Parts: sequence; C-alpha cells; structure tokens
Amino acid sequence: MARDAVAEIRDRTDIVELVRGYVPSLKKTGRTFKGLCPFHQEKTPSFIVFPDSQNFHCFGCGKGGDIFTFYMLSEHVEFREGLRELARRAGVELEPGAAPTPKQDEHRRRLVEINQLAATFFGHVLQRASAGADGRALVEQRGVSPEMVERFGLGFAPDGWEHLTNFLSSRSVDGPTGVEAGLLQERPNGGYYDRFRNRLMFPIRDRDGNVVGFGGRALGDAMPKYLNSPQTPIFDKSSLVYGLDLARDAIRKHDEVVIVEGYMDAIAAHQFGHENVVAAMGTALTEGQVAQVKRGSKRIVLALDADTAGQMATLRGLETMRDALDQDMVPIPDALGVVRFERKLNAEIAIVELPEGKDPDELIRKAPERWPEIVRRARPFLDFTLDVLVRDVGRDDARGKAEVVTRVAPLLQQIPDRIVQGHYMSQLARRLDLDERLVVSEIRRARARTSARPSEAADHPKARRRATEDHLLALLLQHHDLTRAIAVRIPPDDLLDARNRELLRILSDPAIAGLTAEQVVAGLDDQLADHAEALLSAVEGQPEQFPGHVQRAVTQMLDTLGRERFVFLARQIQSNIEAAAREDDTEAVDSLRGQLSALADRHRQLYPPPSPYFRDSRSPQGQHR
Repeated sequence: MARDAVAEIRDRTDIVELVRGYVPSLKKTGRTFKGLCPFHQEKTPSFIVFPDSQNFHCFGCGKGGDIFTFYMLSEHVEFREGLRELARRAGVELEPGAAPTPKQDEHRRRLVEINQLAATFFGHVLQRASAGADGRALVEQRGVSPEMVERFGLGFAPDGWEHLTNFLSSRSVDGPTGVEAGLLQERPNGGYYDRFRNRLMFPIRDRDGNVVGFGGRALGDAMPKYLNSPQTPIFDKSSLVYGLDLARDAIRKHDEVVIVEGYMDAIAAHQFGHENVVAAMGTALTEGQVAQVKRGSKRIVLALDADTAGQMATLRGLETMRDALDQDMVPIPDALGVVRFERKLNAEIAIVELPEGKDPDELIRKAPERWPEIVRRARPFLDFTLDVLVRDVGRDDARGKAEVVTRVAPLLQQIPDRIVQGHYMSQLARRLDLDERLVVSEIRRARARTSARPSEAADHPKARRRATEDHLLALLLQHHDLTRAIAVRIPPDDLLDARNRELLRILSDPAIAGLTAEQVVAGLDDQLADHAEALLSAVEGQPEQFPGHVQRAVTQMLDTLGRERFVFLARQIQSNIEAAAREDDTEAVDSLRGQLSALADRHRQLYPPPSPYFRDSRSPQGQHR
C-alpha cells in the first residue's frame, strides 16, 4: 500500500503560500501570519495562519482548518474536487479512491502507534538492558551525549530474531500488522522475525514528531551498513527529512536550513547548538524533501563531501531533481534541473564544500565554532557546478573543453537575468581559455534542447513515452544477460529519466553477468534500488518468454523510443527556429536549421522507411506519424 495521497499533498503544500493567493493583506507577525479574513467582512485583521501546524483560524467568524478546508471554503467546492486541484498543484498523482476513509485514517494511526511502541522498546534496550551494551559502547565511542540520545530517541535492536516480534505480540500486534508497519518480516515457511537486528536504531519522525519508521546502523562490518524501514502506508523515504521535527524552530529563526547526509551528522550539529540542520537520510535530495524544509526557509544549504567522487555524485543527485518537475522537457545535462527545481519550489539552493577528508559529524565535534563560518561560505550551485566540471580540464584538452561547454550551455541558457548570464559565460570562457563568442554561440544552440515546450496537440503524450522507457528498462533488468548486447547500443540521451540512464550504465557492465535481477538491485544505492524494484514489480507475474521473444520485444520498444524522441526533438528545433526568426537572430536560425537537417539525415539512416513526419531535410510537417 502506497503512502496516501492526502498526506503527501499536505506535506508538499505550504498553507502560507496557498493563503497568500487569496489574502493579499497577509503579513508575518512573530511566528504566525495575520490578514483580513476572506470569509467575512472586517476592517481589523483577525485571520491567523499557523505555519508550524499548517492550519488557519479566524477569530472573527470562527472558521478554521487545514489546506483542504481553506481551499474548499475559498472555492466553494466539495472535498474531492478540492483534493484533485491541490493534488495537481502539488504534483501528486491521484489514484482512484485516493481520499482515505475514516477506517484508513484509523489504520494509519495504528501503524504510527506500533512504530512508537517499537521506538520505546529499542530505547529501553539501549539505555537499560544488558542486550544493549554494544549499542551503548557505540554511542559513547561516537561522542553522542545522553541529552541527544533522549532528544532523538536513539535505541538498539538486540541481536536476535524474535525480540521485537515477541514484544509486539505481547502488545496485541500480530505478525501481518507488524510487517505492514515495516518492523517484521515473514518467514518463507511461516511465522515472523525482526527486520532490525544488532543495530543502533534511529527513529524517523515526520514533521509533527510521529515515529513513522527507522534507520538502523549495523555494528562492525555487517552489511548493509544502514537499513531503513521499507515503504509503508506511513513511511516514504523520499518525502521525509531526518530531524525536521526538532529543527523547525531553528530553521525559521535562522531563515536557513542546512541539509547533511547522515543521521550522525545531524545529531552532532544539534549537540553543539546548530539546530537548523537536518539529514536527507543518504538519498539524493528530492522535491518532497525540499517541499518539507522550505516551509521554514527557502534558503537551502547542502553540506557535501570534499572528495571529487562525492562532488560528482552530488551533481548526479541534483540532476535527478528534474525527474519530479517538468516531465515534458527534453533530457538535459546535470544540474540544469535545479534551475526549474528552484523556480517551481521557490527555493534558493547553495552548496558548501567541507574541508578535505572531513564529514560534518567529525568537523563539528572537533571544531564546532568553525561550522557557522563554513556554512556562510556556501556558494550558489551554479558556481559549484562550474568548479567541479572545469577543475580537471587541461589547457590542451580540446575534447574536455567541448564536453564542459556542452554540459554547461543548457544550464546558462536557463538563467533569466542577462547580466548574470553574461557573467557566467565570461567566467566559463576565461577558465577554459576559449573565445567568449564560442560560448555565446553554444548558449544559443542550447535553445534547441531547453526552450519552448511543444503543445499537447503537437506532442506525443508524455505518459506513453515514459511508460515505454520504464518497460524497456524493466525488461533489460529482468533479462540483463540476454539483452546486454542491445543495452550497450542504447544512446543514454534517448532516456528521459536520470535513474534509467544510470541503470542502463550498470546493465551494460559485463561485471554483472550471471547475477539475478534481485542481486543487481541489492548492489544499488537506496534511491536507485527503489526505482529498480518498482520497474520489476510492474513486469512481475508476466508469462515466461523465450529468449528470442525477449530480445525482439526489447528491440521493438527501443525502436519506438528512438522514433518518438526524433519526432519530439524535431518539433523542438522547429519551434526554436520560429522563435529565433521572430527575434531576427539569423545566426541562430542558420545553426538550428543545420541541426534539423542533421537530425533528418540521421532519422533516415536509422529508420529507412520514409517518415511522413519530414517533408524535406529542413521542414517537418507538423503532423503525427
């Protein structure tokens, strides 16, 4: 069962921003916002919005409630209609029957209660039981104070198979419910056992302080080092931020939130007085997580690893942000998605590089007074991106320079401020020792990849393109030994989803030969593994196919994907030709026409049957195939 849509919409919607659209007089007063009530006539403001609880109340007419109540009263609609509109605004896809019934709400509350019971059990073991001695030793070794153990509710899962199972059973929690709560697992031959064993336990709470899941750190060299709760009706790792319930006030006070990678990093920050720090739980930052933290501040600082591999991983992580945004855009390099990410979420993202070889936990414990200065040195993500991409390009590395310009050009093209754009173009040209006119020319060409979105009538439905892509990757993953020869021929740029491009890279690696799909997934990081498991579940239960059938199906889907991409790109280029012509930009028009001609030539080479989409090498007919 997926996390219910109503909770996700609440998480992604800031009531202050919603109300501002209806109450222009809304102004901040202390920790609340006050304005003239939209539901009755008044001259003195008595309408209050409470950001912490995400509720409103009018002390004049008595109306109050949450985002759904406010929208229903403002638009005079029923709950289901309000749910649909707020889901659309929040980017949440509704399934039939998405609105939970009272019975479902009660069931969710019961799962939260069970996780709280487990937190109590783990906490008791850590602090008082002999079985928690190893956990206490680790806590002491890491320098976590008793106050932080209590504040964050740390616990310990004893080394055994049925300690929690028996405890929950004594509290009238049966096995299937324990499994649904993410705490137990079912034995193949019947019965249940503890999911978490011999691990230091970190309760994961929602922004209101409810325990909805756990992260467990293994002792010694046991793998995986960190084990999280599985996806449950109350636990969705991509929408949760560790420590947010404890950091909310400090985030508002500082008007800034610092996001670190691990639980211990966040705990160390709080222990030494830096309470506006939260953790992304080791995953790439997601739209849902940013929507959570930006209620307190729209300035978001990412504290990153200092090593080059970690920085490149950060760029790839930033790239995945766009997968939650404008799904109809052409795939684009690296951190460009962050531009749209910032615009959609109205947030400012900065990045701070830590001293070489230091993580936040170690740095803060050794020199806590340095932390505020390090955070103050946070730089806009664009500066960070340029640094990471340019630093290893040699003076005589022509190919490396070309790759950097190609990757950065779409990013610069998206900057709306011409002066800021010019600054970065000059900086890029100077650092690569290039003529600035070459960089400017590449920025213009980037329009073909990043500008105007095709209209719904002119474009193939995006849902169909993504479904084709996901199905293709599911088959490649499920039958990777049979399809590797096909996988290595797939142009990564033909895939819209950054996660699918990373999966394609892994599936093209001969090193995974002989592994099952499940073994391949087990070796992926958490976020990519979640995506891969979702792909496999979509093809689970389908009839077995002969090798030839599998290869033929993969080839046919790849053909469809390639054709749709060519059509889409041709329409993009034609749209940009028209835009450049309106601006009398003849240089851009000539360049774009050359791109369109080359695209048509490549299309004819790959797909010999004549395509009615092209009238000639320069002018696409504007009709579907």
